[in-house]
Amino acid sequence: MLWFPYARGRDRVRQPPNPPVRSRDAQGIRARPRRQPRRLVLGRRGRALPGHGRRAAEARRASVTTYARAVVDAMAREGVSRGIVVGHSMGGIVIPKVAELAPARVARLVFLAAVVLPSGSSLAETHLSPAARAMVRGLAAARGDGTYHYPADLAWSRYLGDLPRGHPAVARALALLTPQPIRPFFEPVALTTFYSLSVPRDYVRCLADVAVPPARAAAYAARLGVRPVDLETAHDPMVSAPQALARLLEKLAG
Repeated sequence: MLWFPYARGRDRVRQPPNPPVRSRDAQGIRARPRRQPRRLVLGRRGRALPGHGRRAAEARRASVTTYARAVVDAMAREGVSRGIVVGHSMGGIVIPKVAELAPARVARLVFLAAVVLPSGSSLAETHLSPAARAMVRGLAAARGDGTYHYPADLAWSRYLGDLPRGHPAVARALALLTPQPIRPFFEPVALTTFYSLSVPRDYVRCLADVAVPPARAAAYAARLGVRPVDLETAHDPMVSAPQALARLLEKLAG
């Protein structure tokens, strides 16, 4: 899942009266918290990534680099000069490349329940068990188009387990599930340049998360050289606790 919360209020961005928070992830989930931070414009136009949404036909082009380039291009179009970029889950392997590609546009990175790679590793190698890697490859092989799709019940238990299966927010999120290109999962990512940067960073850990369990999240935060900030949610707080997440992002923004 990738988030594009970006831009402090002092940056050159026209803010609508009640800007929606939009998240876009490997499954295409979007969420709209009712309360918005005063000083952030959070991905208000929901720009699509290669292989997702209106760019679903570009699945074969999907990679960590093309994801990062899509974020940088969106920031440029919006006129964001010193933005706060938040990467959720899989987004944690992308936002370091955003900082590499456009360091002058990035004021801070926030890793939200995110995977943090050592340089040269892949998400599959760093985060997935051998059984999980085999499952992802099997799902992709069954589709035959370079993508895989988690069954809805698995997505609920993995990402939204702090809400009942029949909750309206779960139903809305699961209805938006879309296939995820497999290449970014297995692609090694060089991050030597990122780890040489001094860009400020935070890590938000979700204490009821089974996709990125708290102990694993603590290790990812340590890899970034920070202590995690905790939320009492499962993996997708933008769905289950959007107001709490908005307040926390506002606090981190300073």
